[in-house]
Amino acid sequence: MSDEFRFETFVDVHSNIFREHLSSVIAKLSESNEDYRAIQEQMEAIFQQYPKVLEAVDTETAEELSQQECAALIKVMELRNNLTDIEMQTVYFRGCYDGVGYLKKAGIL
Repeated sequence: MSDEFRFETFVDVHSNIFREHLSSVIAKLSESNEDYRAIQEQMEAIFQQYPKVLEAVDTETAEELSQQECAALIKVMELRNNLTDIEMQTVYFRGCYDGVGYLKKAGIL
């Protein structure tokens, strides 16, 4: 590697806005990923049908839930896990994409 090439990662240079950058990558998922959007819509439908579930999730306060509301809460938590899986996969692939960019910039690829 040449002495002229100075390797700095995104995190090195922009550590103060790294979380903001990750949030912006994740925010685009609703527009670009049909599965992600479908899961969000499923959650919204559950929240509309069971307002207490939304309150329990958003405010994290103790709520007395019916058996159906408990089942809906469990479903929402499963859907949240699915969203998190998609988010983590997207961030992982974004890192791979950036890694290739660094290798090209370094003249390795």
